[in-house]
Amino acid sequence: MLEEAIHKLVLSPRTSTLRMAAVADLLKKMLEEEGLKGVRGGTGGELCVPGLARVKDWDLAYEFAGKFRLLVSLKSLLKNLSGSVPNRLDDLQGELSNVQQLWPEIVIGYVVLIDSQEDGLRRTDGKMWSQFFREALERIAIRKPPLWNQGLLEAVWVICFDGSRTTGSRLNDPSKTLDEGREFVRRLVSELQRREPAVELKK
Repeated sequence: MLEEAIHKLVLSPRTSTLRMAAVADLLKKMLEEEGLKGVRGGTGGELCVPGLARVKDWDLAYEFAGKFRLLVSLKSLLKNLSGSVPNRLDDLQGELSNVQQLWPEIVIGYVVLIDSQEDGLRRTDGKMWSQFFREALERIAIRKPPLWNQGLLEAVWVICFDGSRTTGSRLNDPSKTLDEGREFVRRLVSELQRREPAVELKK
């Protein structure tokens, strides 16, 4: 359950390498419910995936016929959004290009959890940093044939929550967030099947 995964994230030490494991396990379950079996990662540990320039750890991966076909990266922004958001965007596009140069057909999803108590207004346009980040991610989450540009991705899921909340839901909009999560998973699986028709979904 997403609420449970966020609770574990909030309580985990900031230096813990397993703080996102519960979210990764939830996504594995959601992908399995959509029919995609055999996704690796989560509490089993991050996966080393080669790229053209360097090997990179990814949170979830699916292999078919001896090749990586689907990857998911999980990130959290829990403080200093004004400094973190620009860096995250730059890092993300580098990570995407690194692996896409080796496997142009690979399907990639990006999940980011944002603690809204750390949000703030941008001076340049008056938007909240979380809104700016979401809009930037949505602009690059458009990769499907024939648009194969490197640095784009197939789907994004932005999860905004309030880490200071101790009663009720921590999610800012529980119903909308869960709907977006289901759509995120459907898009990933749909694009994977479009590119690999031999992949069998087993619901």
